[in-house]
Formats: sequence, C-alpha cells, structure tokens
Amino acid sequence: MSEKPAKPYKVVFMGSPDFSVPCLKALYDSPDFEIKAVYSMPDKPKGRGKVLSPTPVKAFALEHNIVVRTPASFKKEPEEVEILRSFEPDYLVVVAYGLILSQKVLDIPKIAAVNLHASLLPNFRGSSPMQYAILNGLKETGNTVMLMSKGMDEGDMLATNKISIEENDDLEAVHDKLSATGAPLLTKTLIDYAEGKITPVPQDHSKATYTAKITTETAKIDWNKPAQEIRNLIYAMSPFPGAWFECEKETRIKVFRAKVTDCKKDMLPGEVISCCPQKGIVISCGNSTAIELLELQRPGKNRMNEQSFLCGCSSLKLKE
Repeated sequence: MSEKPAKPYKVVFMGSPDFSVPCLKALYDSPDFEIKAVYSMPDKPKGRGKVLSPTPVKAFALEHNIVVRTPASFKKEPEEVEILRSFEPDYLVVVAYGLILSQKVLDIPKIAAVNLHASLLPNFRGSSPMQYAILNGLKETGNTVMLMSKGMDEGDMLATNKISIEENDDLEAVHDKLSATGAPLLTKTLIDYAEGKITPVPQDHSKATYTAKITTETAKIDWNKPAQEIRNLIYAMSPFPGAWFECEKETRIKVFRAKVTDCKKDMLPGEVISCCPQKGIVISCGNSTAIELLELQRPGKNRMNEQSFLCGCSSLKLKE
C-alpha cells in the first residue's frame, strides 16, 4: 500500500448465496465503507417453471441500487477485468462468490483482496467447509478472514471467530450461525487491517485439509458405515441436498433427522430392525450399530416425522 486510503473505504463485493448477504448488508450499512459494485454469479433457472432468477446477493444489490456485474468468467471475458479496475476499489471482498480469481484480479484493490471462509483454516479448505465440519463430528467450527492468494484458501489469516456445533445442529443451523457471526468479524477486520492494527499470520500448510464438492452421491447413505457416521451425514446434508436411501416400493427416501440407538448384534447392515409407530423406524448399520430415522420425505411429498411417515407405510424394505 503506497498511501493509506481514507474512509469510507471503497469496496467491490463478490458473493452469490444467502450466506454472503449478511456480510454485504453489514458493509452497506456501515459508514466506514462505500460499495462501488457487486459481482455475483449469472442468473440461473429456478423452480418448476425454470424461470431465470438472480442470486440472493444480486437481489440485495438491485434492491439497494448498487451496480451489479455477473460475468461467467474473467478469463473468457477479459473486458470485465478492466471494468472491475475502473471502480478503483480499496478492498475486493469475496464471500462465497463461485469464480476462481486470477492474480491480475487480486492485484486490483489498493489495500487487499480479502476473503471470508467458513472454516478455521487451514482446516477444510475448498467449497464445502460447513458440511465437512458436521461430517467429521466436530463440536465447533468458525470463520476465517484471510488475504487472498492464487492458491485455494491458502492466504495469510487476518482474523477468526468460533461457533459451537450443538447436538441437533444441521447444515442450516451451522450455516446461519457462521453467516451471522461472519458479518461483524469481516467489517471489523477490514477496518483494523486498513489502520495497520493486524499483522497477517501465515497458515500452516502441512496441517491443511480439503473438502470436495457436495453431490447427490455424497448424500447417499451407506448402511455399512457405523450409525454415528450415518447420523453425521444426515445432519450435514440437511436440508440440502438431503441424505437418502433407496427402498423397493419408493425409489428414493430422504432423511433429515436421526439418532443413534441400540442394535441387535445378529443383524446385517441395512436390515430393518423395526418399522412401526411403537418402536419407530430403526435400521441396522455397520459395526453392530443402529440408527432411528426421525424425519423423512417421500418423493414429491413434504418432510414429515417418523410417525406421520409410518401412516402411509406399513413396512419398509430397503433396496439391496
């Protein structure tokens, strides 16, 4: 930084999903920042009618009369780099954007390109940190504000915060906690860093772990795994895409809540231990464990508790 920019700091914000909106709102509401433009992913078809719909971030920007750009690629649309440069930002702020940014883009802001990542780095780099925190049975996770570098989530850290993962917290609950606490962390960090109050801390790359993109296959339940692992999968995939299994009568049943329970040791993984209102829906899992399915969804139907589900299901035979 050759000269110290003055407040309000000029910001170009890059983000797309609901998770990013509280951060954008916090910057918009703060007198310490001036949002010059918002970048978000292009509109996508949504709903049964496949109507083109804006991302939540774009919707917020339009509602507040903020300039919005939606390039599909900076590499394929090089003119977008020059448009970005014309905003003369002090900060480039990235929160769950969706595009990989080249060094040419990262070098544009006068102060820094900064990213809020939903994990305690270097743990869970990549696209699915919240899901992996739950999949791994962690009791806490958090946000990291970091300087952006060319490597994926490898930049020096500026600040972190932690949130607890309670027993019944699913992906939605963890998402909401991190989103809400990330916004004030981000705004404070941007101010403190600009004022020289923060010394960046390099990550220990030898301790890095990585997350893969969540797919429908990721969410498929494997009854050969121990019940606790299956339970973690169910909560990590709830509400989307929803952990699922196949049965003979209905191709795919989704599960949103469950609990580990007792198992008859002589039963094989995937066998139905019970399927009745009195004893609930209990499935045998690996390592002589079992799981009770508490909230399920038939294809094309609403989510329902196991008692309601059993009203239309006298038996449940899993597809082998």
